[in-house]
Amino acid sequence: MRADAGVGVAGHLRSSATELADAAGSAQPAAPFVVRHRVPGALRPFVAGVVGFDEQAPPEGRIRVQPAGSLLVLNLSFAAPLRIALPGPAGDPAAGTSFPAFLAGLMPGPARTSFFGRHASVQVYLTPVGAHRLLAMSGRETASRVLPAADVLPRGIRHLPEQLADVPTWRARFALVTDVLLALAGNEDTVDGLVSWMWAELRRSGGRARVQQLARASGWSVRHVAQRFTDTSGIPPKVAAQLIRFERAHAALAAASLADVAARHGYSDQSHLTREVRRFAGETPASLARADRPTAFTALAQPLLRQARPPAR
Repeated sequence: MRADAGVGVAGHLRSSATELADAAGSAQPAAPFVVRHRVPGALRPFVAGVVGFDEQAPPEGRIRVQPAGSLLVLNLSFAAPLRIALPGPAGDPAAGTSFPAFLAGLMPGPARTSFFGRHASVQVYLTPVGAHRLLAMSGRETASRVLPAADVLPRGIRHLPEQLADVPTWRARFALVTDVLLALAGNEDTVDGLVSWMWAELRRSGGRARVQQLARASGWSVRHVAQRFTDTSGIPPKVAAQLIRFERAHAALAAASLADVAARHGYSDQSHLTREVRRFAGETPASLARADRPTAFTALAQPLLRQARPPAR
């Protein structure tokens, strides 16, 4: 199986929306690409993005190491399953569990994925409060875990991945998934407004807001806000801030010096940044920058499907 350092989002990753237009809905691409779907306003507190992903592996298969991120991934695969090995000691590349479709919670470090043949999916990037509202699952149930989609989706929509396989176009797949998400958003599970606000502030600040400042602004103690945040998200607010800051720094590594990235994103020095990159990506900043792996953070910068035009025949 070929170990892939990552397919460059800006280069080798074919992100052109024209390749995912309805006229090409059933074509199998020769190279991987992603395209983003516009998230309805009613879902935006819960869903950070929805993307279509399609890739054909080489004959020997494809292996990737995915850095940790600040969003949960609901992967609705309708082609070859992904084999996922969670963070831990290095071992057999074939290790891990195979998932046709799954929910990946927030991870403490990088995970390894592999597949043979074609992997195609609609990927829904959920905030922790979104997972609580849409799937009625707390962060403590999902953190550091990958769960089969059949175990997290309500009974009436557990066959959603199979339904996506029968839909001939990406536009129709996005419409089907959006309808399901809007229905789930109407459930009666309440969302902790404090946690929603804290996540928004952490993202707005690029992970540089301090928990003490957020607690002071909320009127609650640090211990109280940290407990409520962890109950919903599965990770403490300090770790969430570190993940968000790492994502922003990761995206900047290829375009600036290590010293500039460290200063811009609030790391004390280059050594501090290097330690955090090793923690969340499992490699050095230089190696991570060269790999240029597609992640949830970079996928959300891809073109919207509405910009697509049918490809020339």
